[in-house]
Amino acid sequence: MSTANPPKKSPATPLCSLLEKNHFILRRLHSLSGIVPIGLFVCMHLFTNAQMIWGQDSTTGEGTFQHEVDFIHSMPALFIIEWSLWGAIAFHAGLGFWYTFTGKHNVKRYSYADNLRYMLQRITGVIALVFIFLHVATLRWRWDLFGWFTPFYGEGYQAPGVPHAFHDVPMSLPLTAYALQISWLVVLFYLVGVTASVYHWCNGLWTAAISWGLTITTASMKRWGFVCAGLFVALMSFFAASMIGALKFDLGQDMSADQIEVFELIVPESRIPLDVSNRP
Repeated sequence: MSTANPPKKSPATPLCSLLEKNHFILRRLHSLSGIVPIGLFVCMHLFTNAQMIWGQDSTTGEGTFQHEVDFIHSMPALFIIEWSLWGAIAFHAGLGFWYTFTGKHNVKRYSYADNLRYMLQRITGVIALVFIFLHVATLRWRWDLFGWFTPFYGEGYQAPGVPHAFHDVPMSLPLTAYALQISWLVVLFYLVGVTASVYHWCNGLWTAAISWGLTITTASMKRWGFVCAGLFVALMSFFAASMIGALKFDLGQDMSADQIEVFELIVPESRIPLDVSNRP
């Protein structure tokens, strides 16, 4: 009795074959790139932004956040650091998309919680990537999306109409605070984007320990889970501090004269009047 031949699998592309052949090492490099430098940068970035809660001197513009901005711009080889970070993000995101669209849930072998964590890790990864792109596009590349324009005024910013004396000065401007205060959609965008990014990193940190064979027992996974949960709470606390600092920032009273001068040139039709009549 003849039997039907099993269906033939379509030949894999060279790229797919390469990824499958090096699956072991790529998995570990993928998790490593998410920890360093991406995860390390996220921690430092959120901690730096949290300094906005301390405010600044309205006369000189000096403050803890401005001090951190000066420190960042004084770092040697900052250009190399930035491009290394972008390279790590591209590598991590590229492999992440591959794993997202080729991975499958296994409800029979793993518990509901494990499968939920697996799904959330991939969903938050996509959200985080979109958030990072729009965050950088509006803040660093100065894209004007639907009127949401919050350029980072820093070294090398040749803003149209801005006096030459302010060029190449790493001066922080509360433009993100301005965007947050005029639109609840921007607040929602940052809330969803940062929460997804922090969850993705903390949960990825937990799974990375398994991939690297550092947590091989249920007890060790549970203990490491508490550590990762603590990191999530700490990073979200930093984010909350930065949001409070931005939302309570008085655009009329808390900026220095130099900041106001540049701010009015960049945002000529501000919906928040810069009332400086009562300033000393």
